[in-house]
Amino acid sequence: GGVAADARALTFLLGQLCGLVCPERAEPDYALQLNKAPTQEEFIRGAMAKNPYTSRAIGPLMRDVKNRICRDLDMLGLIEDDNGMELLVAGSIIKLDLPVAAVYEQV
Repeated sequence: GGVAADARALTFLLGQLCGLVCPERAEPDYALQLNKAPTQEEFIRGAMAKNPYTSRAIGPLMRDVKNRICRDLDMLGLIEDDNGMELLVAGSIIKLDLPVAAVYEQV
């Protein structure tokens, strides 16, 4: 296996060098504190009892956060409706297609 072995060895070495020069960053696992706005207590029953939630357990997008809230609060009719619930983070309404990581780091 002269030429094939050399090609495999070179591919392996190149992969190792690339990993050293530009290592892949593992996506951090963010702790998310999910709370209802006080003004919504009488409209939305239930509690987000598993605080803090981890971003890995919920999913990569803010839409996944909204859907988790809907499931945990038994509001299943809003899972497919992206306009039925707004997410407020640090006083700002957040678009549902944003990555959780970006919102966590920038808001």
